[in-house]
Amino acid sequence: MEELVLTDPVVIPGVTKSKFHIISLTFGMEGGPDTPPAIVSINLRDDNNIPHHHAYTGQEAQDFIKFVNTGNFTTKSLNKRVLEKLSTDGILPGTVTGAPEA
Repeated sequence: MEELVLTDPVVIPGVTKSKFHIISLTFGMEGGPDTPPAIVSINLRDDNNIPHHHAYTGQEAQDFIKFVNTGNFTTKSLNKRVLEKLSTDGILPGTVTGAPEA
């Protein structure tokens, strides 16, 4: 399983969060006058089995969808690309480890 290992683990007394993996990824395409704007919703779980959520909306979501739509997944999985984007954007700074699951 691919997971994101934080550069600086989050430490709460008695609990350390250092790894995250994707449990769901949802794309809401470009909105119109009667629909909400684009959204990319990412649900993650940490190494303590606690769920976390991050969403890209509006233009950031449209850019994210384009990023995924133009990706080459023969050398890098969708999960890895998404986790690396979360890291690059400073949401969860760290390094992606592991191999893709079937």
